Amino acid sequence: MKTISCKKDYTLSEKEKTIFSEHLLREGLSNNVWHLFEEWVARSTTAVNFFYLKVMSGDDLIGVGLFLKIKPVDLRTSYSRLRRNAVLNRLAGVFSAVSNNCLYISFRNLITSNLTRPFFYSDPIMADDIMKAMLTYLKNEKEADMVTIIDTLDHDARYRAEGFTAYPSSSEAILDIVKYSGRDEYLAAHRNLKKNLAKKKITVMAEVCRGPVCDEDRRQMKACVRNSVEVSNVNNPCQKFFEEHIFDTEAYRSDDYIHIMVRVEDVIAGFHTFLVSGGSLGGVLGGFNRAFSHNNFAYERVIIASLEYAAAHNLRRINYSLIDNRTKLRFIDTLVPCALYFYARKSLNRKIFSLTYRFNDVHGLAELEKNGKNK
Repeated sequence: MKTISCKKDYTLSEKEKTIFSEHLLREGLSNNVWHLFEEWVARSTTAVNFFYLKVMSGDDLIGVGLFLKIKPVDLRTSYSRLRRNAVLNRLAGVFSAVSNNCLYISFRNLITSNLTRPFFYSDPIMADDIMKAMLTYLKNEKEADMVTIIDTLDHDARYRAEGFTAYPSSSEAILDIVKYSGRDEYLAAHRNLKKNLAKKKITVMAEVCRGPVCDEDRRQMKACVRNSVEVSNVNNPCQKFFEEHIFDTEAYRSDDYIHIMVRVEDVIAGFHTFLVSGGSLGGVLGGFNRAFSHNNFAYERVIIASLEYAAAHNLRRINYSLIDNRTKLRFIDTLVPCALYFYARKSLNRKIFSLTYRFNDVHGLAELEKNGKNK
């Protein structure tokens, strides 16, 4: 039997990608799922560094994971209470710089482009062995003070067997297009939404366009993102880096992506960008300007427009990433349970994470989902 090993790498060749063609076929995706991650690898810095984790059986590539390293970890990106309190914000910034911790996280933790789990297999029969090899590598990586992976519960037992602790996370939200014949059937199942959309008193229009996006629209989209970040329930662990670079990627310069924009009196009040891959749409980024979207149901209009686009183009699903607001929870019909898996070699880091996780943004999303379901 060949020895299974794991290594970090910064390229994935076209030949190597073909090894996972069957994986993509099983997931109903096309080869463009790699493209955005490739751009992030190319834009990596010493502070935010993207990489492939490759699993080898002898000399043969059998698995790959998408990860990034963040050093130093800024606690404020994961705890909204620290971000919103001026004193705590300053203290957390100083503590983060002094502690200088290094965090390894899965690409899925960025809550973007989540069309598939962060792991790819040449053969599904090998999935557990591949997972074990990756998790063992991450545990033994001396540079990594902590590791966090947001994942579905498919391999919960493997995570626990490898010493990872599972913490609550909200579910992944998927709109199953095949359940509906179109807009009318969807609205019939959500009568309050139909009434709300009919209330508009000013010109509100949802439009769908393929990239590239013009400079003025990008400028307005950036304003929506900035507005959303200020009031968001969650930031990703490298929020500042993400915001500084995302609008310069192919996501806004390529026709692999569609952009659903809701305009209120010709001003973009909200938008969502999706990757079109195989039979799916995958959410990449969204933002809403509360000054214009309030009472205009911009988020709901994005959902309706995405459903209409998917149905018209014979797509089967829309992946909206994790539940991170009440609107998504009310109107997206399929929820895939997830957990945040955490590992740290040092007992102090494990203890601190355990004691503070109830204040963590992802825990907040889990509570939002739980409380929303109980209403």
